[in-house]
Amino acid sequence: MKKTIIIILVLLLLFGGFFSSNLIRFFYNSSSDAETAEADTISVIPEMAEPVFKKEGELEFVKTKQKLTIEIADNDKETEQGLMFRRSMPDSCGMLFIMPENQPQSFWMKNTFIPLDIIFLDTQKRVVTIQANRAPFSEEEIPSYENAKYVLEVNAGFCQRKGIEKGDLLKW
Repeated sequence: MKKTIIIILVLLLLFGGFFSSNLIRFFYNSSSDAETAEADTISVIPEMAEPVFKKEGELEFVKTKQKLTIEIADNDKETEQGLMFRRSMPDSCGMLFIMPENQPQSFWMKNTFIPLDIIFLDTQKRVVTIQANRAPFSEEEIPSYENAKYVLEVNAGFCQRKGIEKGDLLKW
């Protein structure tokens, strides 16, 4: 029975089938208790290839002169994907989200393997909120509390290590 399920999954994946979390959990539930517990916590296809980082720009924290290579998410598809399914990111890199509206923003860490600092920026590219050390895989809402036009995700602890604070200005 398990071999049949695995063969069906492989064939569907090869033909580009996409599964909802519930369908994946259904197949995992036929596994051992340990695998089931993990599948209930993490709705990830383990065999999924890790997205590759694309250098699309650079930014600099004006006060600290700290520079980052960034990948830019500026449409719905890229914003929805974010850093999900990536297992690592160099400390010199980050992902910059350009949001359609300058308003309170909210993110989550679903399917995100990397603990992150999430930095919310206003229209002047000034830090309005830092949500530090956000836990991987959490579906907890991570709010900006203030209007934000841009969101920068970096490795957890980056802001503390580099002296980044609320009010700091960025340029790109």
